[in-house]
Amino acid sequence: MRTVHVIESDKTPRPVNVVGEAITILAGGDLSKPFEVHIQQGVQGGGPPPHFHPWDEAFYVIDGQVEVTVDGQSNTVSSGGYVHIPAGTVHAYKNLSSTAKIIGVVSDPRGGQFFAAMDQLKVPEDLARIFEVAERYGVTFLVPKPSAAL
Repeated sequence: MRTVHVIESDKTPRPVNVVGEAITILAGGDLSKPFEVHIQQGVQGGGPPPHFHPWDEAFYVIDGQVEVTVDGQSNTVSSGGYVHIPAGTVHAYKNLSSTAKIIGVVSDPRGGQFFAAMDQLKVPEDLARIFEVAERYGVTFLVPKPSAAL
């Protein structure tokens, strides 16, 4: 059963740190909601490598500029711009400005669960763990997996 979900401004959840991105999960990890909403804020040059997952994802840029690459085609999306990425599509983004801030919306509770499980993991020391968490939540990164010796 779906329920009303209200977050008062003084009770906003603490952001999780996902490899340098501060991600506030406003609605997530709950099958009673048809989508999740995240506020994502990162440093210039930050953002995930090419990846895909089994849920749709959309970004609305609320501050700065973000380069979004979908199926190898890059676009610069500025404040007020929007992009929708269908499930299973290879994509990545890179924060072009120091004030890059986006609203992310995904169609599956695994998005927020993945972000929460990634909290405080670091590159390169936690790469093996990052790949393990990604696999558990259906996220596939298109970069070489680290060897067991790392």
